[in-house]
Amino acid sequence: MSVTSSSSSSRRRGRFKHNIKRLLGRLGFRTDSYLVLLACLIGALTGLGSVGFSKLIEWSHGLSYGGEHGAGVYQGQWYWLVVLPSLGALLVGIITFYFAREAKGHGVPEVMDAIARRHGVIRPRVALAKAVASALTIGSGGSAGTEGPIIQIGAALGSVTGKLFAAAKYNMPVLVGCGAAAGISAIFHAPIAGVLFALEIFLREMNIRTFAPVLLSSVLSSVVVRAILGAHEAIFPLVGAGTSYTFVWYELGNYIVLGFLCAAAAVLFIRVLYAFEDFFDKLKVHHIAKPVLGAIGLGILGVLTVKALEGGVSPEPSIFGNGYRTIGQCIGAIQGRAEGGVELGIGILVLLFCLKTLATSLTLGSGGSGGIFAPSLFLGATAGYAFGLTMQHIRFFAGVNPQTYSLVGMAAVVAATTHAPLTAIVILFEMTRNYHVILPVMFAATIAVGAARLMHHESIYTLKLHRRGVRYESLSRMSVLRRLEVRQVMTPLCTVVGNDMPLAQVLERAHETASTDLIVTDHNGCYYGMLVAADLLEALHEPAALPLLVAGELARRNVAAVGPQETLDKVFNTFSVFDDVDSLAVQAPDDPRRFVGLVTRAALMRRYHEELHRNE
Repeated sequence: MSVTSSSSSSRRRGRFKHNIKRLLGRLGFRTDSYLVLLACLIGALTGLGSVGFSKLIEWSHGLSYGGEHGAGVYQGQWYWLVVLPSLGALLVGIITFYFAREAKGHGVPEVMDAIARRHGVIRPRVALAKAVASALTIGSGGSAGTEGPIIQIGAALGSVTGKLFAAAKYNMPVLVGCGAAAGISAIFHAPIAGVLFALEIFLREMNIRTFAPVLLSSVLSSVVVRAILGAHEAIFPLVGAGTSYTFVWYELGNYIVLGFLCAAAAVLFIRVLYAFEDFFDKLKVHHIAKPVLGAIGLGILGVLTVKALEGGVSPEPSIFGNGYRTIGQCIGAIQGRAEGGVELGIGILVLLFCLKTLATSLTLGSGGSGGIFAPSLFLGATAGYAFGLTMQHIRFFAGVNPQTYSLVGMAAVVAATTHAPLTAIVILFEMTRNYHVILPVMFAATIAVGAARLMHHESIYTLKLHRRGVRYESLSRMSVLRRLEVRQVMTPLCTVVGNDMPLAQVLERAHETASTDLIVTDHNGCYYGMLVAADLLEALHEPAALPLLVAGELARRNVAAVGPQETLDKVFNTFSVFDDVDSLAVQAPDDPRRFVGLVTRAALMRRYHEELHRNE
């Protein structure tokens, strides 16, 4: 009954998609317009989701620490700094363990993994689980940002929309990218940065087929948020000297040094975060308890911060949450000392940098839910401001503005952490609406990315995939192959021999069938390996040994068979590993003893180039 119902639902979605395409065709639109319509829908849904997510964080934070509508539970009682994050972490642990384990951590690697290994398919429950878990983490004091959660929420909405409206498999990564762009656009008031983030991190290609849907999704998301919440203001509206900065050439050397400093800061952050992840992964306690242990450590750091740095009067520790209050103080968005904040000197800034690194690593490394973007901004702001104050104290450079170095540091650390310099540059502009610092920001961010790659090849996102053995290739090459399946390029002709067949008979069979590559099976008829032309030629050079050899002795056991439904990007990777293997066996999915053909390197490359020319 359930199979019939599922089949009927699939047919209805297919008919709906066909009718929409036919209607668009009559109106003069191309087939790709269907993708554009889905992108607009994803943008609108993600905008609504962003508003709900933001309100959920506000509610959680207000309940814990107070807000515009009244005092929270904390009210200056130090022990709540340990209890509140621990209670939030306990709920997060329950949600991620029983409902959606993908919702823990900073989210972006899980989206990239879904694109790389599951064609962009993400479970619908992930959006809800991530929203609630991240709101509890951030609202209760967890040191994390909103970028990772909203990207995962938007990506899940994109994936669900694509499946619901029967989008083609090869278009699913684009729809996931649309959701990610819409999320960045909505949460940071940054529609341009949202587009660049999706293209730099997820899709890694720029053409009209991917650019147009992502752009429209980002715009629609921003429009929806503006319609609900009103006009978008800059998150960090600058005041004072930061609004009229003029770049002078003799500061160029300072920005080179700052770029290297921010690269080192980003690499340190990445390594500490993953060291904590490794520690908690190996810790032999229940998965639900791990976020609680991390939250207890975070709470202790929070108590130390309030007592030692903020005189016990802070509404909440500077290292809790997204840290926007301290960032605003560093870059001049807040004049003077923030309410309950600390007077920022070089030593205090260095200490805050270290504490924030530990706080974020404890929160996310233990299994809390949130993003790394806001912590990266915090680290860049404190590192840059400390560097600027140092330059000011040296008095060698006249008129040094430490707030400008803080702004530049924010973009540089984000760029070095994510390996996405364009996103870092543009998002800083959109968050501050200040163009005066664009030259040093571009310069230092580029230096920081280059230096970070030399120190640590992987970004904070791709490192997790690398540890799982997932290669996240550039989609400008691999997306073409992800659209195609083995069945579309394979040849149905193949020659099968047993592993105990004498090599002389194998050569006769190869001659009769004009085959250069043969499939070898075991005594049960199951796949044993491939016998390739290079090995046959090598055997012919030793004619005296021919009577003694059987097919199994020359077969390549490590060359796996493929199924007709597998995508060609996986086949491409196999061919790249085995340089002298030109054919792979295609095995029937329902019967391991039946072989339906061969897929050859030549056929794959021929189809690949055909698709490239077709997309030009």
